[in-house]
Amino acid sequence: MRRAGRLDASRYPPAPVHAGRPIHDETIAMTQTRWPALTLLAVTLASSAFAQEKLELGKMWTFERPPLAYLKQEYGFAPDAAWFDRLRLASIRFGRGCSSSFVSPKGLIMTNHHCVRDGITKVQGGNDWVKDGYYAKSLEDEVRVPELTVQQFVGREDVTARMNEGIAPGDDDATVATRRAANQAAILAKAQQDHAGLQPQVVALFQGAIYELYLYRVFDDVRLVCSPHLQTSHFGGDPDNFCYPRYALDFSFLRAYVDGQPADTSANYFRWCTGGVKEGELVFTTGNPGTTKRLLTHAQMEYMRDAWHPMQQELIDSRLRIRKELVAKEPALERTLRAEILSIENSQKALRGYWDGLLDPSLMEQKVAAEAAFRARIDADPELKAKFGDVWDKLAQVAARRRAFEAKQRFHSTGGHPVLAVALDVVRAGQAATPELREAAAKRARENAAALQSIAPLTRTEFLDHLARAKRWLPGDDPWLAALLGEHTPEQLADLLARSTLSDRAALDDVIRRLSTIWSGPMAIELAIALRILPLLEANAKEAQELQRIEETQGARIGQALFAAYGTSVSPDATFTLRFSDGVVKGYPYNGTIAPPMTSFYGLYARHTEFGGHHPFDVAPVWLERKDRIDMTRPMDLVSTNDIIGGNSGSPLVNANLEVVGLVFDGNIEMLPNRYVYRGEIPRSVSVHVDGIMEALKKVYDAERLVQELLGTGR
Repeated sequence: MRRAGRLDASRYPPAPVHAGRPIHDETIAMTQTRWPALTLLAVTLASSAFAQEKLELGKMWTFERPPLAYLKQEYGFAPDAAWFDRLRLASIRFGRGCSSSFVSPKGLIMTNHHCVRDGITKVQGGNDWVKDGYYAKSLEDEVRVPELTVQQFVGREDVTARMNEGIAPGDDDATVATRRAANQAAILAKAQQDHAGLQPQVVALFQGAIYELYLYRVFDDVRLVCSPHLQTSHFGGDPDNFCYPRYALDFSFLRAYVDGQPADTSANYFRWCTGGVKEGELVFTTGNPGTTKRLLTHAQMEYMRDAWHPMQQELIDSRLRIRKELVAKEPALERTLRAEILSIENSQKALRGYWDGLLDPSLMEQKVAAEAAFRARIDADPELKAKFGDVWDKLAQVAARRRAFEAKQRFHSTGGHPVLAVALDVVRAGQAATPELREAAAKRARENAAALQSIAPLTRTEFLDHLARAKRWLPGDDPWLAALLGEHTPEQLADLLARSTLSDRAALDDVIRRLSTIWSGPMAIELAIALRILPLLEANAKEAQELQRIEETQGARIGQALFAAYGTSVSPDATFTLRFSDGVVKGYPYNGTIAPPMTSFYGLYARHTEFGGHHPFDVAPVWLERKDRIDMTRPMDLVSTNDIIGGNSGSPLVNANLEVVGLVFDGNIEMLPNRYVYRGEIPRSVSVHVDGIMEALKKVYDAERLVQELLGTGR
């Protein structure tokens, strides 16, 4: 663990003030008054018919519709409004894809190491804090992570009626989408006016059957406090990812600052639970699960299985292979590409698990049975049948169009090549219908061209890979391939683009000025390619927009039908907004044996020994040096039955007293198919145990200042 010296404050500029001024507690108090009373939101237990039909929509509950009756019957637990407020306000959305929580009265934030790796690379300078770890011995040593924000969910309002204003029952999908977009813009504009200093977001729940306006307090000065070694947080590497038993301590601590001082979070934070949690104990996760698709129809799931997933898996596999091959040729690039490679490895395994779920006949049979029961319930009521009876057929038609369109949508593109992107903007400038559109396109071209001093090897390799995959998926007579390549081979085209002069500002400005009359001279070939492919791209964009409009409109009808049939006894799909999930600490059967509810440090060192200390099962050297200090009986990781998905990384695991007992960092492999159909028997959340974190801080990293803050024993 590297310890910080005194930082040069000039290297870390002060944080900008969000929305022009600080966010005061008075604003938060005002928005909290808009929260409905829980007595009005007590959700009834699912009916016996619902339980038998097994729609299996999971347990990602929203705070505005908590399942109070269910919690009472299942666990004998009856939380009040204050309990939910504390749970919500101590739970923080982290960056653009993770979760976190406040764990001290001074703005201390706990999340996963893998959630902050990219941020650490931005501040480590010549050090390798990702690999070697970091600990700030004082407040002055806490390092601001640029561009990182955390968001606290402080208020909400049901805006369903406002989102549907001006929409008539007979309106077509395009009209509905246009009016909803206008309504949303008006709602956000008013929210920004009424709640200056807060960040508004309109959230579609149940695919648009309900719309909520969520309000967030944003902390934009977030500083690194402590992170362990990469190998400590990532022990077992990709082989152990989405597996259990696990022996990883995937944690990091950061701190939110306001006006240069640690944020005051004394009203809402999770206390540390020394001793953690026991098997069978009730626990809750809070976090921001990214995306589930449990409301998709069977036809939509078949499209995902047969078209979307195969192409997406191939893309991820290619990106990982290309980077590993590049690092093998140029080992110096490993440090630069390390975080990206780890992220792609995670996505690769996750996508494979999602796809495996769709390939599982029993899962698809379960979906077919649930959908048939759902449709039968709608058809049994003449009024509901008239209103919703055709929605499945309409979505089946969309799925068929999606299946035929998927390859064009993916491969009729620039393949990520920046030269083609700039050339397209130059052509758009030349064809613009108004001076304003022309200048906007020209501005984009100039800005993007400024970065085209050279084409990196990664760009060329990925572009050629894109063309190779396009040839496999597109028909031989596809017009886009002909328009893009012309008389060139893929390699010749890549070489031509690498020699482009689009980065020459003077030449680019001259071409933009004369574009309507001249197509020769500098950049002629690139611009000719852009001129040929632009109509195809525009046609595909139009098709994609139409399909999205239909899916959104008909998806909202599915959500409305769900409410009509089952009420509010179900939880909506994940939307990367705050949810809570109930569960218990519990092992499970696997590989013909039983996975324990918790692992210990004994297992960590045993795994190191059994694999001969070879990567990725090698314990970091300092952990070997300090082995005698470690209490081997202390738990490291644990599993629980909480419902999670990607985006829950960094979610706190708390007990009924709102004490933090763990930190979610993964799920088992059986959890991944829950993206489409929830199955609660074997899927598990995998968390770091608080005792494992404390053992590391005390015995290995000598992080006494942090220990005292977590335990509440410091000054």
